Amino acid sequence: MAHFPNAPQLPPTALREVFTYPDPTRALDERNPYSDAGRLELQGEKMAEAAYLDSMFNNGFNDLLERAARAYRWSQRVQGYPPNFDRDSPEEARRLFCVYAGAVKVEHGYEALKRWMAEWQ
Repeated sequence: MAHFPNAPQLPPTALREVFTYPDPTRALDERNPYSDAGRLELQGEKMAEAAYLDSMFNNGFNDLLERAARAYRWSQRVQGYPPNFDRDSPEEARRLFCVYAGAVKVEHGYEALKRWMAEWQ
């Protein structure tokens, strides 16, 4: 069986709502912040998407940009760097990737950009 992390602990009032199938005829308890399963579902969906994207961005996106820019050796092709500029910095690698990605989107569209980036995953 695959390893998965423990789910964060919730109070009993939250668990009761999470594990009770929604009944539209049940009155909401205004004192219980968990009593509206529909609101929790909508909020949970949006926040889970945001957390996933945030996690991907912070844990892999910058690394992907830097690896790709370095692999293509793009900093060696840039003209006009100022004197003493660190062309091998992570910031410059990310900048180059983003500029290139913008050009790919303009030339080939979003789907082509997405396919290319997926190949780096």
